[in-house]
Amino acid sequence: MATGVIRGAELSPSYIIEEILGLYQNIVVLSNEEIVYGLSDRNRELFQELEYLVSLEVEDSVVQDILQKKELEPAFTEIKRFRNLYTVRLETEHAKEILSSDFPWASLEKFSFYGNYLNLVRTEYEGLRLSSGDMVFFLGSGPLPLTLIVFFRLYGVKSTGIEKDSFRANLSKRVLEKLGLSSVIKIVHGNHFSLSGKDLSLSPDTGIKALMIAAQAEPKKEIFEHLLEVMPIGGRISCRIYEKGFRKLLSGNSLFDLPESFVEQERVQPQPPVYNTVIFFEKKR
Repeated sequence: MATGVIRGAELSPSYIIEEILGLYQNIVVLSNEEIVYGLSDRNRELFQELEYLVSLEVEDSVVQDILQKKELEPAFTEIKRFRNLYTVRLETEHAKEILSSDFPWASLEKFSFYGNYLNLVRTEYEGLRLSSGDMVFFLGSGPLPLTLIVFFRLYGVKSTGIEKDSFRANLSKRVLEKLGLSSVIKIVHGNHFSLSGKDLSLSPDTGIKALMIAAQAEPKKEIFEHLLEVMPIGGRISCRIYEKGFRKLLSGNSLFDLPESFVEQERVQPQPPVYNTVIFFEKKR
C-alpha cells in the first residue's frame, strides 16, 4: 500500500506496522543515487511521511513490541538508509545554496533544521563543560558542518570535523571557506580509524577537550571499541542517538554493550525542536 497521513484514532499496532511496510515498499526500490540526486518530488513526500511516522506519540511498550519484530528488520534497515541519505541530500542542497549566495550567513540560517542545531549545540557545550577557545573533534560532520559552525559562532569553540565521504568533505570545506571559517574549523576526510591517541591527547599542546559523535556515525560499537584503544583516561565524549518513540528505528546501534571503561555521565532527552538524545561519557580506565 502507499503510505498516507496517520490519524490519532488509527494508531493501533497493526495500522502502524502497515504504514511501516508501506514506506518500506516505496523506499526499497530506490537506489542510493536516486535518493540523493533524483529529481522526483516523491522522495520529498516519502521523507515527510517518515518524519511524521517517527514523531508519533505512542506508548513505549507499543514501540518496543513493534521494533522487536524480526520480520520488520529489513524495513527498518531500508527506512534508516533512506532517512540518512535524504538528510545528506538536504544538507548538500543547502550547502550549494550557501556557496552561490551573496549573503552566505543569511542563507545558512534558512536551513530548515538550523533551530534544532542551536539547541543541540547548547546542550553539548554545557554537558562537555567547554569554554571559548577550546577545541573538539566531531565524527560524521557531513556536507554542511552546522554543528561546528554553530559551536564557533555562538561559543568560540574551534573544531576538526571527520567525514568519510570525500565529496561531502570537500563540499563542507568550500562552505567553511565561503563563511570565512577555514582557519578555525578543519575538515578531515576519514573515519573513526583516523583518530589516534595523539589526536585525542588531553595535553595542553593539543588543546583537545572532547570528541562528539554524530547520530549517523556508524557502526557505534566499532567506533567505541577503537576509542577504547586510543582515547586517554579522562577523555570526554558526547554521542547523539535516537531513542524517543519511533525515532529509535533510525538508530543503528543501541549503545547497550559499550566497553565498561566508558562511564555514562549524563543523558539529556530531546526537547522540541531537537530530535536527538545526547549521552555524555568519560573514559575511566
